[in-house]
Amino acid sequence: MFQKEEITTIFMDVDDTLLDFKECARQNVRNCCQKNGVPYSDDLFEFFLSRNIILWKRIEDGLLTVDELHRTRWAGIFRDYGIEADGPAFELDFIAGLRDTSVPVSGSHEVMKYLHSKYRVYVVSNASNLQQSTRLDKAGLMQYVDGIFGALDIGFNKPSKEYFDYCFAQLQGVTPARTVIVGDSLNADISGGTAYGLHTIWFNIRNVEPSDSTFPDYTIHSLCELPSLL
Repeated sequence: MFQKEEITTIFMDVDDTLLDFKECARQNVRNCCQKNGVPYSDDLFEFFLSRNIILWKRIEDGLLTVDELHRTRWAGIFRDYGIEADGPAFELDFIAGLRDTSVPVSGSHEVMKYLHSKYRVYVVSNASNLQQSTRLDKAGLMQYVDGIFGALDIGFNKPSKEYFDYCFAQLQGVTPARTVIVGDSLNADISGGTAYGLHTIWFNIRNVEPSDSTFPDYTIHSLCELPSLL
């Protein structure tokens, strides 16, 4: 646990922390299906979600690169779901479309305004700076962000030590012991943050079962709980 008086800096995740990834992705998949002549269904979307979780876990574990994901994700989904479609072309449209989708999580504006009034607030993400800055700007949240650390620009993925090394090398006078990371991923945000010496707040936005081996300082189910902790 930590005392809020000790904290100077907040690291905020984006997808399923500040922005509702599921709703952003649903809009995007529906648009891409229409553009590429692929029949949209909620079953296809749920299949994408389950496959996407597996692929990003492999990235966080260092078993897959983001480039490899982009080359194979939708091709594999269409193959295994039984749809004949151009996976690589669909992937290009999906990535481009994701920059245009921005659905804020409830309470994100009020909470980010509050946090920015007290702390330095930085975005930590496994996407690119451009993608996340564009989406956060559309959501009206970039005004509360002091900087973005996008893994695709850094060259190392969260939760690697090299990723956090880079972040703190850019932040003069900021230390892990006085930094809190807030995110939905038990692996990338909580385990990774804990291993590096950060304080951690797990945003259990989907009400999933907690891990027996990962112990955040605090767990919240709504962003509106953050001001009472920080």
